[in-house]
Amino acid sequence: MCETKASNMYASSQGSEFEYEDLMREDISRVYMSVGYVLVNVEPGSEVDVFNAASTLSFVTDANLLFGDHDLIIKLEAENMGEIARLVVESIRAIPGVLNTKTLACAEM
Repeated sequence: MCETKASNMYASSQGSEFEYEDLMREDISRVYMSVGYVLVNVEPGSEVDVFNAASTLSFVTDANLLFGDHDLIIKLEAENMGEIARLVVESIRAIPGVLNTKTLACAEM
């Protein structure tokens, strides 16, 4: 799923609107998040090191080693696509062994 949304929590809530607003404040970081996937090519032999480094980043929600044209795929979540771009440039591309990246933005429908 490319976007994490609350599923009509107000309608299904047995509580008051005040409780709903408290819940939304607590979970706001998970309600409307942009999701991106990053295809990564790395220096030969550095696949596991890059995978381990990427997996520790707080905004990375999943990472897998690949066979084929790319060495690694990383799923990340952030507040918006601008933030995803910044995280890719400043954090993922900064991992030693990363040669290049291709970022795929999920469409919100």
